[in-house]
Amino acid sequence: MPFLEQLARTLDQLRSHHRRRLPFLTPAVERRRPRIAAEDYAARHSIQHTLDRKAELRRLAPLRSDAAERYEQLLRYELSGLREVVAALDTSAGGRDLQECLVEAREEIRRLEVEVAWCATLPRQHPASAPI
Repeated sequence: MPFLEQLARTLDQLRSHHRRRLPFLTPAVERRRPRIAAEDYAARHSIQHTLDRKAELRRLAPLRSDAAERYEQLLRYELSGLREVVAALDTSAGGRDLQECLVEAREEIRRLEVEVAWCATLPRQHPASAPI
């Protein structure tokens, strides 16, 4: 019996030792955690850059025609993407959270439409200095 107990302990140690060392035995989320963190950081940086760029273009739009055109282009791109998201979510089954999300997205669409209309009213004869 001592031999069998020793063998069982040895097998348990080997099993636990290999489980820690073999990466494919760890859960998928644990393996992907560093990549997820890197992607999250990159996405946040990209979003922040886009928002900063958008604010700068909005500030320059009344003064420069090239900024107004680029700002309108950015708004139309954002509006198109948001409409696609709303169309996709409309076909989804969901509860109250989904409905609240759709209401907020539709309000944002209306806000973006007003902003695009404002861009269309800006005079386009301003001189364009350095490219934006």
